[in-house]
Amino acid sequence: MKKVLCLVLLFIMFFSMLPAPLLATTQDLSSTVRHVRQAVGASNFSERLDWPILALVGAGEKVDSLIRIREQQVRRGELFDARRSTDYHRTIVGAVAAGVNPRNFGGYNLVQKVKDSQRESGKFGDLISGEGENLVNAHIWGILSLYVAGEPIPNRFRALSWLVNNQKEDGGFSVETGMSSSDVDMTGMALMAFAALGLDADHPAVRKALNYLKSQQQDNGDFSPWSSSGPESIAQVIHGLIMLDIDPAGREWTRKGGSLVSALLRYRRADGSFSRRPGGEMDFISTYQALAALGDVNRGESIYTLLHRKNAGFTDLPPNHSAFADVSELVFRQVLSGYPDGTFRPQNPVRRDEFAKMIVAALGKSPGSNLTTTRFADVPPSHWANPYIRVAVEHNLIRGKDKNLFAPADNISGAEVMTILVRALGEEERTVAKPGEAWYAGSVRVAREKGLLYGGFDAARPATRAQCAYSLMRFLEQSGS
Repeated sequence: MKKVLCLVLLFIMFFSMLPAPLLATTQDLSSTVRHVRQAVGASNFSERLDWPILALVGAGEKVDSLIRIREQQVRRGELFDARRSTDYHRTIVGAVAAGVNPRNFGGYNLVQKVKDSQRESGKFGDLISGEGENLVNAHIWGILSLYVAGEPIPNRFRALSWLVNNQKEDGGFSVETGMSSSDVDMTGMALMAFAALGLDADHPAVRKALNYLKSQQQDNGDFSPWSSSGPESIAQVIHGLIMLDIDPAGREWTRKGGSLVSALLRYRRADGSFSRRPGGEMDFISTYQALAALGDVNRGESIYTLLHRKNAGFTDLPPNHSAFADVSELVFRQVLSGYPDGTFRPQNPVRRDEFAKMIVAALGKSPGSNLTTTRFADVPPSHWANPYIRVAVEHNLIRGKDKNLFAPADNISGAEVMTILVRALGEEERTVAKPGEAWYAGSVRVAREKGLLYGGFDAARPATRAQCAYSLMRFLEQSGS
């Protein structure tokens, strides 16, 4: 009885030490998603869909029907001003988030229009014609819309210089160049643009903007009332910080009364929606802005960075490559990633430890960095893939070469890939090999039936990264993920 009591107390102590905002974040997203879904699905809904689409995608939701509605609106000129540049910017963001090509959307090549709107100064015009040097937000969203679309920012140094030259003395930014006071949410957006332009937190202009935001943060973690603070402002700052690899719930952004994340959650109502002021009525804009920011917090990566990674592609994987679509989708789902030099190396063979990570990520199972296995002598607790191998083995997806060895550095064969995927589909009972057949024959039969076999399949040869991408994508389609 004493042992049980001790375990219970340890359990309570452990969870009491976890940051409350982060615990709340995960459990509350579903109710927030529901409110956004209900709002955009209402017959009298008359607002732009682009930002709600972004927020829903960031929360892992499908938005196929919403983006079709939005494309028809653009085609008819509804909620889309063909002169105003920011309408192009937000429409690109929504289209890209939904996985639709913004270069052919509603009768427009939105990306080319934005690129053509850039002025000699490097600023993206207030109007899509290129006219206007006044709107800071038009410049910032010109940068961000091209960034998420995977486009290199044209005249990058001039675009950056214009932004830096319009930073206020206090380090902040305002919506218009002629305004004297800085604005929290515009400064958060500027952080996003700085990150998209390749700057890090140590750049003087970035540090100056961060210092301005710190000067506006109150003891409760929120921003000063006179800075027009609210969920929208906090959300933009969270996006900007995460794009710069800064933790908005970390020590640097935590005051004695809470962090930016806990400050945002104070605007959350009991039903999961958000209000403009704590305790106020449900506000749709506040709700989807908060959802997008909390999605970033949960993921540990900005939705803008994620979209950029998906669409920027790899130097050795052009859009006409047979694996491009599958690889792009799996990168978006954080199942695959490229190399630091910007390549994907589609013909490289996949190792057993690498595929263990791929299948665990594809199934959406979190390995937990502190949970490792000591089962295999060749996979020490310090091995980068140990947590993934543990999960894969525990779920009977992959097995060791023998009782004590996993052989993490061995290339994985086509037979092993199909065996693992068939097990993950719950079809192992159907894989019993017939007398005289190879051990993997049954798995290959089921894999062929399910459409998992990649082109040029050879059970004995190592599977390449492109081949694994094909089979993993077909697996996800079969499993309904």
